[in-house]
Amino acid sequence: MLKVADPDSGNVHPGYQAMGLHVDDMEAQHAIVNRQGEVQFNTGVEFPDLVYRGQVEEFTPCVPGLGRLRRLEDKLVAVCRNVAFEDVIRAHPYVKYCASQYFNGRPLHINFQGVAQHYGFHTDMLDVTSNFDVATFFACCEWNDDAGCYLPVVARDAPGIIYSVEPAFYSMGLVELAAEFSFVGWQPLPRPAQQRASALILPANQCFASFPGVRKHYFRHNEQSAEAIWRAFDGGDVLFPEDEAAELSRLAQDLGVVTTSQLARAWKILETWEGIGFKKKRRKGAFKASGLKIVETAQLNWTRFNLPSKPEKLRDRLNSELDNVRFRMAYTPPA
Repeated sequence: MLKVADPDSGNVHPGYQAMGLHVDDMEAQHAIVNRQGEVQFNTGVEFPDLVYRGQVEEFTPCVPGLGRLRRLEDKLVAVCRNVAFEDVIRAHPYVKYCASQYFNGRPLHINFQGVAQHYGFHTDMLDVTSNFDVATFFACCEWNDDAGCYLPVVARDAPGIIYSVEPAFYSMGLVELAAEFSFVGWQPLPRPAQQRASALILPANQCFASFPGVRKHYFRHNEQSAEAIWRAFDGGDVLFPEDEAAELSRLAQDLGVVTTSQLARAWKILETWEGIGFKKKRRKGAFKASGLKIVETAQLNWTRFNLPSKPEKLRDRLNSELDNVRFRMAYTPPA
């Protein structure tokens, strides 16, 4: 799990140091205030010059999960499941507690779509990470449906690829692009922090690899190296810790029912993503083809898990996670 580094360790970033900011390359949780005025905790390096994305081979186009679906009915099913999972995440006792907290009058940011992304749902987010080692895991290991886990890549003709890009270009308005960089970082559920998660939010029909500043680094697969990386991450268990949300997400990914309000929200998300409106006839046809059924009450809940809900236990859990937040260090540069 994420641990705080010694504040005096690491390599100092000379550019930031010259401005009076002590910024190094050590990983931790870093508190910031986002554009919405919320407090959030970024994980990994505080100000990464680069973020990375690893893939076992190059796929063209390089798009978010939602963009890999072609038929409208498939997109509708995926977004309905996403919405249903977000609803149940909002009802999680610890998530609800964290979402109600304020720091110096500012609310704590919860990225619900970022959580959904890291529990296997199709979104408009493309995963990137500030941790190169995490990127190498996804470049050298792939999900095996039969085994139900990640396995090292065996030798293949196609090379692996690691993308790198400067996040500042996509978060400070330095280039006019539809894509937007977003720190996901610490969330009340563990997966995003373990993956040092960030994301690029992409609209439909936009390929990440075609954006300015995106660089491609190809490499030849090697079974021994892949297995060493796989073992270093405990076969992926370090990045995908098992918890109650992981168990519920597996149920949600096979969900075949949706409430009326969830369906309405799903259509709104799809229309925003596609940049077009869907007429009533097309909506009706896609819903029929999807096989989804309308129910009055959402089917996902936490009843079976007997989760702690007493405020003092939830407070203790949050306080223990806040122990990983580093203090900012600064100094006065020489005249």
